Amino acid sequence: MNFTCIRVEGGLIPADILASIGAGEAPGQQARDFGLPQNRRLTDEIAAAWSDARAFWQALQRSLLRLPADDPATTPTREQWILPLLRTLGYEDITYMSRAAQIAGQTYAISHRAGSAEDAPPVHVVGFRADLDRRPPSGRPRLSPHALVQEYLNRSEHLWGIVTNGRVLRILRDSTRLTRLAYIEFDLEQMLAAEKFNDFALLYRLVHRTRLPRSLAEAPQCLLE
Repeated sequence: MNFTCIRVEGGLIPADILASIGAGEAPGQQARDFGLPQNRRLTDEIAAAWSDARAFWQALQRSLLRLPADDPATTPTREQWILPLLRTLGYEDITYMSRAAQIAGQTYAISHRAGSAEDAPPVHVVGFRADLDRRPPSGRPRLSPHALVQEYLNRSEHLWGIVTNGRVLRILRDSTRLTRLAYIEFDLEQMLAAEKFNDFALLYRLVHRTRLPRSLAEAPQCLLE
C-alpha cells in the first residue's frame, strides 16, 4: 500500500515493516496492545478517531480564517487541533511544560510532555503558521522547532519525541548514534484535505500513546524500538 502522506527519514522503519504495521500484521497491533477493552475492535476505534480528527481540523480551519495574517496561530493549533487529536490517540494526560528544560546550561522550551511523569517523552506543539525547520524571526528559541527537539533528544536520556505545527507531525528519535537524522513525518494537511483514511490509520498505529515509552526506563523496550 502506498502511503502518500507519510515519509520516513534515516531508515527508521523499513518499507516492509511499515506495510506490515499498516496491515495490522506486525507485533503489537492487536486491540489489547492499544489498551482497548476486549469488546472494542481496533478498526472501529480508528474510524471513530478519524471522524473526530476531521471535526477538529475543520474547527481549526474556521479559527485560522479569523486570525490576523501575522498571528502564528499557536493557541488554536494546540487547543482546537493537536491536543484534542492526541487525546483521541491515547495521550489522556498530556502535560503543558510551564518551564523550559535545562541541560548543561542550554534551555529547551518544549511545550508539552506525553504524560504527567517528569520523564515522559517530549511533545513540542508550535503554531500552524510556524515552520518546523526554520528558527522564528524573533530569534527565540535559538533553534527551529525540529532542531530544538532533536538536540534535546540527543543531549538527554530520551529516545523518542514528537514535534508538530499542526500541518506536519514528526516522530523523532535520538540520533547521536546514527549517521543522519531519523524521523517519521505525517503530512496532516494533505491527509485531512485529501481524506486519506489509510494514511491516518497508519498514523494511529504509529503515534498512539502506547507506541511511545511511559518512562525513560521503558524506552529501549517500547514498541517503536
